[in-house]
Amino acid sequence: MERAVSLEDRLWMVGKMFAMVERYFAHWEDSYIQPDAWDNRYSTYLQEATRFPTRRDFERMMQRLVAQLGNRHTWFRDTLTVREGLGLRLRRLRESWYVVESAHEAVRPGAAVVTLNERTPAEWMDEASPYMRSQDERLREEEWQRVIPTLVDGNSWALELDDGLRRCAVMIPRMFPDSRKEMPEGRWLVPDRVAYLRVPSFADPAYEEAAVAWVTRVSNADALVVDVRGNTGGATPTKLLRVLMERSWPWWTEFAADVGFLWRRSTGAGEFSIRPDGSGAVWRPPYEQPEEPVFRGRLAVLVDRATGSAAEDFVMPLLVTKRAIVMGEPTSGSTGQPVICQRAGFSMGVGAIRASLPDGRAFENVGLRPDVSVGISPEDLSSGRDPALELALELLASDD
Repeated sequence: MERAVSLEDRLWMVGKMFAMVERYFAHWEDSYIQPDAWDNRYSTYLQEATRFPTRRDFERMMQRLVAQLGNRHTWFRDTLTVREGLGLRLRRLRESWYVVESAHEAVRPGAAVVTLNERTPAEWMDEASPYMRSQDERLREEEWQRVIPTLVDGNSWALELDDGLRRCAVMIPRMFPDSRKEMPEGRWLVPDRVAYLRVPSFADPAYEEAAVAWVTRVSNADALVVDVRGNTGGATPTKLLRVLMERSWPWWTEFAADVGFLWRRSTGAGEFSIRPDGSGAVWRPPYEQPEEPVFRGRLAVLVDRATGSAAEDFVMPLLVTKRAIVMGEPTSGSTGQPVICQRAGFSMGVGAIRASLPDGRAFENVGLRPDVSVGISPEDLSSGRDPALELALELLASDD
């Protein structure tokens, strides 16, 4: 039986979300809805809240509301319920959907997914559309895969696969996230010369600590590849940056609608200015000064469209200072400090900071452009070939 949310809690959370957005939201230029229209919907959503007493229905209602703001650092979610996911990551290539990553033995990378529970991936993407916050089509192709498992009941998925020769039906169980798979992986690509570090997440401080430990272990290597593809963020990994940076580096230029919020965040350092129209303030933090780095060798960083948030915080200084050569796809394009509130087991956050590159260029919904663009094909996936890693190894292992 679905658990209920009291009417008092529902009305309080609708009111709180509207108040937080009005005060802090820093991304109106990307929003599907403008401030006046947002305000006009307040009474409508108060009425809707009275019609959705269960946790799941109320969460969906609030997620549809938040999706109109078009910002991935603005959210509403039930923290008491962890729902199983697909255990797959799909990518649209040549108008078909291919498996990029899989936790299922029966489904290998490179297989084309024709249907999931008798619906095509494109149909599921349309189903998820009212709940998705991404605007870029390539990011929406990633986001629906996280949204749909929260909307669909059942303990398994029926897949129709096409391996190029025939079609087959496969049943896969829904899967809970496995934190063990988020731990960094370190290995040698060329013994004692070129090391590799894959960091799937920064969501737990233990992940960053493990990454720092591996960098320390391979500190005498000639070169290091750091792979943050698929890393959607967590906490900004400043410790990992400090063991790699041997030069001063900048942080994001930040805008906030709430001047006091940004002033407190700046602690009086750097350049702080209030916009002439009073719409907010801009802060340019001072450069960070390097300490004694652990690793001084050549560095390459691998990124893709799913690299986001704290992972982009990690990549940006390495990219703009040329400390590393960055390879792969443009990143997700979403960072910033949300203002967070919790009640009745729900968490809601509002994106209160809009980041730009240190020189003022746009970053939100644009991403970081790699130095070297490297794509992937269905043939690469099915053969296990990794073009970005191969090219990084070729560049770093050379004597030039």
